[in-house]
Amino acid sequence: MNAPALNLEPLPREPFEVATERVNAWRGRCVDAFTRAETSVTECLDVLAQVEGRGGQVTLPHLVGQRLEALAATISAGGPFEAEAGNLLGTLERWRSHTDFRNMLCHGVCKITLDLQGRWTVVFRLVTFRSSHLSREALPLAEAEAEALCESVIRASHNLCSQIGQLKARLR
Repeated sequence: MNAPALNLEPLPREPFEVATERVNAWRGRCVDAFTRAETSVTECLDVLAQVEGRGGQVTLPHLVGQRLEALAATISAGGPFEAEAGNLLGTLERWRSHTDFRNMLCHGVCKITLDLQGRWTVVFRLVTFRSSHLSREALPLAEAEAEALCESVIRASHNLCSQIGQLKARLR
């Protein structure tokens, strides 16, 4: 009995190159939304820190997660800018729900696969230390899921930037 002949020709590169470009464009849109929101938070903290009489209570930390914490503390109940914050705290909390995705997106290594219809799936892998132990996480996203997540991040970024702009306008 003869074994069936295997087709050992390499797969065409074009579909994979196109998928890689599409994933990188998607990733870029997500990173842009994160960057815009993080810049807005940073600039807001700077404005708050300059307000006469209350600005001295505002911390200006280096890391983005700490800046989100600092803004939350500044506008939450008992914070120096609670009265002017409006709905910003809720919007900030919704924004912060994307933190794990941000870390995976910015610090994870990804692998792209294609199905027979040319739809991509991206699998992120992130290696970090948690409580002094190595931690490995994975996040697989099919193309449709990834696009929906990107739109959610963009909407949350727009909402956060808009409300921060309103807060800054109230302080001027």
